[in-house]
Amino acid sequence: MMKSNWIKTAAMLSLSACMLAGGALSSFAAGTDGTSRYTAQVLDHMDSDCGGSDDAQMTVRFTSPYGETKDYVICAECGDVNGESGLTELDDTSSNFSDTYVHMGTLDNGVKVMTVSCISSGVSAMKGVTASVMLPREDIAGYDLYLINSDGTETEIEPYGSEDWARIDVNMQDGAAVIRMVQQ
Repeated sequence: MMKSNWIKTAAMLSLSACMLAGGALSSFAAGTDGTSRYTAQVLDHMDSDCGGSDDAQMTVRFTSPYGETKDYVICAECGDVNGESGLTELDDTSSNFSDTYVHMGTLDNGVKVMTVSCISSGVSAMKGVTASVMLPREDIAGYDLYLINSDGTETEIEPYGSEDWARIDVNMQDGAAVIRMVQQ
């Protein structure tokens, strides 16, 4: 009987240790800024309010770790968020496409984002292409980058290049793109 209790106690302690380790790992994976646990999904693309370009504006839904949702209308052409100035255009960028716009900023939920749009002939955001964007490495230093997809999945973007300049390849499948920036 005493051996049976000892085995049960050892099993319970082992299970507790596994649960503690699992909790620590999930906390580590969530990041230190708390915002990395938000999930996001691009709900739709529409014409931008500022320039009228097709598919340069998008509705993005962010869901908190507690299940609260908030939708943002983000224009990747001018940086407006919900019809007001919200994201700052990065001036020192280039791309394999002309008329590429890159904006960055923090939303009111604390999530830092970057948007990319490549406007073709001034009338629509390019679709089904990959934009190879070059920007100062300091703009993304200390962050992991995740492209938010329409289906709610995220694709990690791995910057490459030199010490001073980073290049990121952004899939512009549905038009303008939004990237979640998670502090390392």
